[in-house]
Amino acid sequence: MDKSAKIYIAGHAGMAGSAIQRRLSAAGFSNFVTRSHAELDLTQQAAVDAFFAAEKPEIVFLAAGRVGGIKANN
Repeated sequence: MDKSAKIYIAGHAGMAGSAIQRRLSAAGFSNFVTRSHAELDLTQQAAVDAFFAAEKPEIVFLAAGRVGGIKANN
């Protein structure tokens, strides 16, 4: 992977996403595109399409998920 590539990490603030970002940063990557859930709701297709059209990330990691422990599974 090109170290200057634009990287989008969905879920960058969570446990898995933040670990991915830390590992990539340690490896020399720095061109991260991040959006909070409030900024980009991944369940809204039109918003996702607009984000990808505008930002054009070259690499995407999907680490976003529903959080809330075992009770959130119901």
